[in-house]
Amino acid sequence: VSTQSTGLTGPLYLPTVASGEKYLKLQLIGSGNVTVPTHFFKVLLVTERGGGAYQMECYVMPNEPIRDDLPITSFLVPKTAIEKGAGFFVFEFVADSQIRKINGNINPDFIA
Repeated sequence: VSTQSTGLTGPLYLPTVASGEKYLKLQLIGSGNVTVPTHFFKVLLVTERGGGAYQMECYVMPNEPIRDDLPITSFLVPKTAIEKGAGFFVFEFVADSQIRKINGNINPDFIA
C-alpha cells in the first residue's frame, strides 16, 4: 500500500501590528485593481500506509523575498492559524483524532 498526499494552497490577507494597532495594507495591481496577497498558505495532508491515519504540515509564507538560508520549518504554523486567516476549515473531512502528526509533532488528540 502506498501513501497518498493532498495539498491545499491559497492566498492570505493578514494584518500587521504597529504601535499596538492592527493594520491591513493591500497592494492593488493592474487596470482591474487586483489585490495582492500579503501571505500564502500551504497545507499538506499525507495518508499513512494502511489508510487509517494522517500526517499534516501547515505553512504560512510572506509574499516577499525569503532568505535562502531560512529553513522551511520556520514557516510552520498551527492549522487553526490558517483557518482563521483564510476564513474556512482546512480538510474538515478529516477529524483531528485521525491525524497522528501535525507539523512533525505527535498529536495528543490522535486515536489509534
